[in-house]
Amino acid sequence: MVMKSKRLVCIMLSLLLFQCSTFTAAAVDNVLQNQAVNGGVINQNIVFVDLKTDHWAYEAISDLSKKGYINGYEDETFKPDNSITREEFAKLIATTFYLDIPSPKAPSYYDVQTDKWSYPYVEAAKDFLTGYYPPGGKAFFSPEIKATREDVAVALVKTLGLTTNDLTNKNILDRKFKDVSKVSYGIRDYVAIATERSLISGYEDGTFRPDKPITRAEIATLLYRAIKTSAKDQGDGPLLKVSVPEKTSNSTVYISGTVSNNAKVTINGKDVTKIIDGQFKEGFKLEKEGSYELTIIATLSSGKTNTIVKKVTYEIEGPELKIDDIPETTSSQTISISGTVTDKNDSFPTVYLNDEKIHGSNYFSKSDIVLVEGENILVFKAKNSLDKVTTITKKITFTAGGPTLKIDEIPETTNSQTISISGTVTDKNDSFPTVYLNDEKIGGSSYFSKSDIVLVEGENILVFKAKNNVDKVTTITKKITFTAGGPILKVDDIPETTNSQTISISGTVTDKNDSFPTVYLNDEKIGGSSYFSKRDIVLAEGENILIFKAKNSVGKVTTVTKRITFTAGGPILKVDYIPEKTSSSKISVSGTVTDKNDSFPLVYLNDEKIGGSSYFSKYDIPLKAGENTFVFKAVNNLGKSSTVTKSVYYQK
Repeated sequence: MVMKSKRLVCIMLSLLLFQCSTFTAAAVDNVLQNQAVNGGVINQNIVFVDLKTDHWAYEAISDLSKKGYINGYEDETFKPDNSITREEFAKLIATTFYLDIPSPKAPSYYDVQTDKWSYPYVEAAKDFLTGYYPPGGKAFFSPEIKATREDVAVALVKTLGLTTNDLTNKNILDRKFKDVSKVSYGIRDYVAIATERSLISGYEDGTFRPDKPITRAEIATLLYRAIKTSAKDQGDGPLLKVSVPEKTSNSTVYISGTVSNNAKVTINGKDVTKIIDGQFKEGFKLEKEGSYELTIIATLSSGKTNTIVKKVTYEIEGPELKIDDIPETTSSQTISISGTVTDKNDSFPTVYLNDEKIHGSNYFSKSDIVLVEGENILVFKAKNSLDKVTTITKKITFTAGGPTLKIDEIPETTNSQTISISGTVTDKNDSFPTVYLNDEKIGGSSYFSKSDIVLVEGENILVFKAKNNVDKVTTITKKITFTAGGPILKVDDIPETTNSQTISISGTVTDKNDSFPTVYLNDEKIGGSSYFSKRDIVLAEGENILIFKAKNSVGKVTTVTKRITFTAGGPILKVDYIPEKTSSSKISVSGTVTDKNDSFPLVYLNDEKIGGSSYFSKYDIPLKAGENTFVFKAVNNLGKSSTVTKSVYYQK
């Protein structure tokens, strides 16, 4: 369906706001009409007997009725609290906005067939007042249920030609309404736009109430706001945001931006040919180097404009020069360099290193560059056929250092009295540097190791030295603290809370100095090997503290404390489907009940026992005319209970 322009929508809103005639014998007359009073003449003296001047919607209803956009009932009432159905609202949208009324052979919704009076209107308005699409099922419209506040909010936004791209504040619903989670997820951005544009608001208690049926008073107020919003949009100039680079080296510069829907955009008098959902991107040709002024103008059909002037400088750059990584410092006297150079205007720019030519193609390299002791400055220059030059300067400091010494990981603490160490040593000037540990020689090649180093209780300092043939020395100091600790005790996961009175525990314990440490739970021995467990531990109501202790053969103890809170909850009570309305004088009920601490909880219906096992039912319960309330209650052997209340309305 093609959306009318925003200006046309505004005109139509001003001419015909609501038009709902009698649909069926059961439909309500004069839902909201667009019949002008007294044959189209504005009536300044319309008074509804049920609408006082202090009514919250008085201004909107009064203004729209005086202009002949809405009407009341024959008894001179307006009935502001009356609601309308979704199919009535669909006809209202279709007729108000002169939508094409289709008659497709196949209906879009299974509950609005071709023989239903509202069928063509629902098909016409389906892009504004959408239906429901359950996964794996047929789409349905629910034509006879009441139109809700979120239905109307979305319809207003869409009929005004707004899209989700028009939303400025993504967090407006969370900030304004505490029941935002009740807004249908797929349409939240539309409800947010309606809120942002003041087309709809919430209630004093900070709620939006998206599923509440919309009333005649609310409809009038929302349309009143929509008219004012559309009028303001037509009075203001269009939205225009433009992005242009300040400098460019390309002969074509791209101007991108955002503009109001249905606005026309020109750049230096030339039309922008492609605008999609208010977004555009247009190329502009730059003939020669220099500064250019770009005038971007957005124009509405009403003639209102918005102008932005941008300046861009076009300057051809030198070659693009990239130098591969060069370290800031090195202990090697010779290095190799490489890189790439490209230029839009020259396929073979020339590269120089410290004024020595080293290149005449896209890739360049030079090996065995000799460094002097200290800082070395390498100046790379790339020059193209237009004499444009790009320069990159690199600095590298050469220091003839000692060997490179690496020690494999040594823990900071251990409870083992002996450890092993290993590592590697390399030197650019010596293939066989010597390694010492605390002045004892332990290696004379690139790899070294030593096993069974005995530690003393407390801190141990290990000093590694590597010395090359020119007496350059590298030193690494490691510290490791030896403590004969307790066993390693791991308790398997225990929940923080439970509604079961008994639990089981398990875990593992290891000790480097004892193969069979003893485990205690609250001072009761429960294990004497690497794995331990205990079942059917009875919990007390409330918090229970479980203290696990592991003790090794040298008297070292490790303790782990766990807390678990036992709360005996009520049974899980599920009642099978009960209709909200019925024309049958009797009804049957059934359901299931389960309880972790009671295999046979009791079930009561309105204080009458109807079950004592996992399944319960009661048949042929007589109903009284009107509302019938059923209170289901399940009670376990600990006196805990759960309640489910159901209501069914019996109408003959």
